[in-house]
Amino acid sequence: MTMRMIVNGRESEMKSNKNKGILIFAILYTVLFVFDGVKLLASLMPSTIANYLVYVVLALYGSFLFKDRLIQQWNEIRKTKRKFFFDVLIGCLFLILMTVIFGFVSEMLRQFFGLVGQGLNQSNIQSTFQEQPLLIAVFACIIGPLVEELFFRQILLRYLRKSLATWLSVFLVGLVFALTHMHSLSLSEWIGAVGYLGGGLAFSIIYVKEKENIYYPLFVHMLGNSLSFIILAISSM
Repeated sequence: MTMRMIVNGRESEMKSNKNKGILIFAILYTVLFVFDGVKLLASLMPSTIANYLVYVVLALYGSFLFKDRLIQQWNEIRKTKRKFFFDVLIGCLFLILMTVIFGFVSEMLRQFFGLVGQGLNQSNIQSTFQEQPLLIAVFACIIGPLVEELFFRQILLRYLRKSLATWLSVFLVGLVFALTHMHSLSLSEWIGAVGYLGGGLAFSIIYVKEKENIYYPLFVHMLGNSLSFIILAISSM
């Protein structure tokens, strides 16, 4: 057996192991959040602790899984700091625009169907914020966006683009992102998901535009959530 064959064999094994790791991460996220499997953990411990624990584990596991790519992309950003800052700023403005447009559509639909109040996801955030403001801010503005970007952009969008047209991949990932913010199948939740569609599409478009560098949608996601929490904190005073 030649040295080249040995090296190729090891590279093939490493690639296979990484693909298995990515599959495990995707399955865990899907089971825990898409199919609400986190409720099973909530039966063993307080639901708040269960949610925080799941996010921390997935954030650490995902960061380890993609550490080489994350380091490489961060080094690329360090070479073009000014471009990164400017593009993130533009991305934030784009996110605000998309959120306003789709939020307006969601509100019009809510009024059309005579629905009152807000979605369960937003209600849960507000109630948790009143109880544990600092903790929920850290998870919603840092850890949560990291886990979501790793799943929706780094895994789902990146792999869908290999088989589907980019515009279709962006729409499907944006749609799935919006649907995961639903907590039931009621009409109110479906309409509420429309508001999240704007963010899902914005993050995916930014990811594609920046040549699949996850730090662009990640920082926009973090800043967008931070702005929402600042507004929430001011309104709660």
